[in-house]
Amino acid sequence: MTTPKTTKSSAAKTGDPLALVHEEEELCQKVIAHLTSANWSRPPPPRDRATDEEALITLRDQIGESRLEDIPALMAQMQQVAALSSSRRSQTNEPVNPQSPYFGHLRLREKGRGTRDVLIGRGTCIEPTEGIRIVDWRHAPVSQLYYRHEEGARYEEVFGDREVEGKVLIRRTVGISDGQLSRVTAPQGTFVRGATSWRQLQVTQTQLQGGEGSAIRAEHIKGVLGVTGGEMQREDRHLPEIAALLDPQQFEIISQPDAGLVVVQGGAGSGKTTIGVHRMAYLAYQSKGRFAAERMLVIVGTPALRAYIAQLLDALDLGRVRVMTFEEWARKTRARNFGWLRVPIEDHTPIEVSKLKAHPAVLDLLESRAAELKRRDEEPARAALDLWADVLTDRNALLAALEQHAEQTGADEDRRAPLTRAELDRALRYCSERCPSVVDWEPDELADAEGRALVGADGATELLDDRAALDPEDDALLLRALQLVRGGLRGPRHGMSCEHLFVDEAQDLAPIDLTVLADIVTEPKSITLAGDTAQRINLDTGFNSWDEVLGALRLDHVEIEPLRIAYRSTQEVLAVARHVLGPLAPEIPPVAHRSGAPVEYHAFSNQGAAAAFLGESLRPLFTREPRATVAVLARYPEQAEAYYDALKMAEVPFLRLVDEYNFSFKPGVEVTDIRQVKGLEYDYVVLVDVNAATYPMNDDARYQLHIGATRAAHQLWLLTSGPPSPLLPPELIQEK
Repeated sequence: MTTPKTTKSSAAKTGDPLALVHEEEELCQKVIAHLTSANWSRPPPPRDRATDEEALITLRDQIGESRLEDIPALMAQMQQVAALSSSRRSQTNEPVNPQSPYFGHLRLREKGRGTRDVLIGRGTCIEPTEGIRIVDWRHAPVSQLYYRHEEGARYEEVFGDREVEGKVLIRRTVGISDGQLSRVTAPQGTFVRGATSWRQLQVTQTQLQGGEGSAIRAEHIKGVLGVTGGEMQREDRHLPEIAALLDPQQFEIISQPDAGLVVVQGGAGSGKTTIGVHRMAYLAYQSKGRFAAERMLVIVGTPALRAYIAQLLDALDLGRVRVMTFEEWARKTRARNFGWLRVPIEDHTPIEVSKLKAHPAVLDLLESRAAELKRRDEEPARAALDLWADVLTDRNALLAALEQHAEQTGADEDRRAPLTRAELDRALRYCSERCPSVVDWEPDELADAEGRALVGADGATELLDDRAALDPEDDALLLRALQLVRGGLRGPRHGMSCEHLFVDEAQDLAPIDLTVLADIVTEPKSITLAGDTAQRINLDTGFNSWDEVLGALRLDHVEIEPLRIAYRSTQEVLAVARHVLGPLAPEIPPVAHRSGAPVEYHAFSNQGAAAAFLGESLRPLFTREPRATVAVLARYPEQAEAYYDALKMAEVPFLRLVDEYNFSFKPGVEVTDIRQVKGLEYDYVVLVDVNAATYPMNDDARYQLHIGATRAAHQLWLLTSGPPSPLLPPELIQEK
C-alpha cells in the first residue's frame, strides 16, 4: 500500500467547500430515483444456499462417526456439494434498500478500464448503462479498496485470479437515511445537513466512534460540564452505519477465513466489540447454512453488554443469535446435563475458594486426573461429579499442580499465584466438607422455594444438609469434567454446540471457562476472542495474560491481533487513564486521533458539597444538549445510591439509578457503580469519591479507575470528597 496523497475531485476544484456535497446529492438522488422507478429490474431473491450447507454439516458429522472404509466416498460427496455451494454463492445478490442504498463512494481510475464510480453498501445493484454500481461490502472484492486505501492512494490488488492497479480519485463516507443524504465525510471536511442548510464541521473525524451520544465537539469552557456549539453537535447525529467506519485493520480481521481462532487485544474504545459482531455478519453472509444466526453464540461480561450487543446484532439482521453472560450460559447448560443435581448455589463463596476453583492449575489437574481414571463405563454425569469432587479434595495433588503451574509460567507469587498456603488450607477444608455432600445427594429429593433440597421421612420433611451446595465456579468445573468423561460434549441434545463463538471481555473469564466454551465449537473451529487485560474487573479468575490463557487452551500458536487506535476517548482522557494504570499499562500506548476538553479535578470536603456542585453543573447541560449521555460513576453501589439521592433532591433532569444493569441506552444521567458499565460509553463521565480510601494504591483500584475513566467519549471530571487517590496524576491535583 502506498502512502496516501489527497487528490481533489472536479467538484472540489471549484473552490466551493460545499461543491462535493452537491456532487454527492446529485449522485444520491440519481441512485434512489432509479431504485424506486417502476422500470427497475430488481434482482431475483437470493438463492437458498442453506440446503447445500446443511448437507455439508451433515456429511461432516457422518465422517466423524463412520467406519474408515466409508470415509473416502463421504469426502468425495462433500467436495461435490462444496463446489455446488461455491458456485451458487458467486451468483447470489441481495437486494438494495432504496431508503439507504450505500454508505461509501469510490471513484477509481483503473489501468485498462478508465474511470468509474463504485458505491459500497449492503446489497448489490449493477446497472452499467445508468452508471450505477452498488456492491456489497461483505462480498465484493472491490470493497477491499474502500477499507484499505485512502483518497489519492495508488493500489495494486489481486481480485480472484486478476491483478488490478490504479488510483483512488475519491473516497467518501456518506450517511443516507429515509432516502435523503444527511452526512458526507471526505478528506476535505465533514459536512452535515442542518434544519435549513448544510454545514461544515470544524473537526474532521471519519473513524468509528459509536454510542448514543456520538458527536464531534467544539471548544470547551473550563468548569462547565459539556461544550459549546451545542447546535452543531445536535445536527451531527446522522452518523453512517458502522460498517462504513471500519478501519483497514478491523476489516482485515473481520474478513479472515471462517475457520480458526481470532484473538483481538485492544484498549477501551478500540472497536473490539465492533469487530466481533461484524465478523459474525460477514460469516453469516458468506455461509448462511453453517453460520445461521441460531448456530452462533455470543458470550459477554455483563447483562448491560448483552443488551447492547443484542441491539447491534438486530441491526445486522442477526437478531436470533444467542447472547448470554457466561454465568447464564453455564448455569443453564449445567442444569440441562445434570438435571437431577438440584442443589442450591452458594451466594457468598469465600474468596480463597473462588481463587482455587478458577486457578489454571485446577484445570490441568482435572484433565490429567480424567485420563487416569477412565471411568467411561459409569453414567457420564455421575462420573463427572465424582471427578470434580476427587480433584477438589486431593490436597497433595493440588499442591503439586499449583507448584508445577508456577514453575511452568514463571509466575511471581503476588500476581500469578494468588493462593497462600493458609488460603489453600482454608479452601481445601471448605471443599472437603461440601463436595462429599453434593456427591451423596440423591435425585429423588425435592426442593423448596429457596432451592434447598428437602428429604421426606415418615411423612415428615426436613432440610437437606446445608453443605450440599455448589459455588458459581462449579458450573464450569462440572461441565469440563463432563466433557472429559464423554471425550467431548457437543450436540443440540446437550445444549453445547455452536458453529461460531464470539467471547467479548474475555479477560474476565477463567481459563477453564474459555476451555469449556472452545470445546463446544464444531470442527473446523471458528472462534473470536476479544478482550483487554487492562480492563480486568475480577483479579481472581486466573486470566493473567493472553499467552498463558492460550497455552491453557493448547493454542500457543495463535497470533494476537493488537488494536492500537482508540476511537472512543480523547487524548486527554487516555493520558489520565494510562497514568492510573501505572505499571499495569501496556508497553505501547493506544493512539487517539482526537483532542478534547482537559480532564478536570474538583475537590470537596464531603459528599454533600460534591453532589451540590454536580447538580448545579448537570441542570444547565440538558438545556444546551438535550441528547447528551452522562454517567456519574462510583466504585461501590452504596456511593452511587448516595449521589443519586442528592442529585434527585437537586432536581437534575433525566436522572436514573442503575442498580441491576437496567440501562436505558437513552439520553440522560445514569448513576451507577463502575462494575456495571463495562463495555459501555457516554458523552460525559463524572467519577465521584475518587478518594484515597476508595482508590488506594493497588491493582484492583487501578483497573476500576481506568475502566471508569475510559467510558468517557468527550469529557471527564474527577470529584473527591476527601484526600485524593494516590493514583491520580500529581499535576492534575496541583492545578487545583
